[in-house]
Amino acid sequence: MIRSTPALILLWLSVLGIVYFGGQLLLERQRLPQSTMNTQDGQRELVLQRAQDGHFRVQGKVNGEEAVFLMDTGATTVTLGTRLASRLDLPVGSKIISQTANGEVEGFETRISRLQFGGFTLDGVRAVVVPELGDELLMGMNVISRFDVSLNRDEMRLAVRNPS
Repeated sequence: MIRSTPALILLWLSVLGIVYFGGQLLLERQRLPQSTMNTQDGQRELVLQRAQDGHFRVQGKVNGEEAVFLMDTGATTVTLGTRLASRLDLPVGSKIISQTANGEVEGFETRISRLQFGGFTLDGVRAVVVPELGDELLMGMNVISRFDVSLNRDEMRLAVRNPS
């Protein structure tokens, strides 16, 4: 039995640390559920699970840097915040006015040299940078429309669109 005060403090700090970091891991898994890549008859399909907040997210890369994409069928183009664009060293293009759910915002156009997610790679993707968006990129319809998309309850499936 432990009777010394320093040993008890150390024990409780260890228990609290394990509970805290375990909780953080659980929250992250709820925010960004695992995605899987399936291949059937030579067709690749990315399957995303709905996060606890109701959104679909996928881990990816922008010009080789890790990023999280929120699938947003209401966004015309891939959209990201100015802080994230600066961190990713994206070029500043033409000024634009973007219509958002919260009204008009001033931003600028940019181009992502390489966008990767779930085993898919796209080059030269047009994007818009707006202030105050946070650390996630909105995956807009300029990317989503390149895929056949199906929703079934808590799953979103994206398969490469067959050329017609």
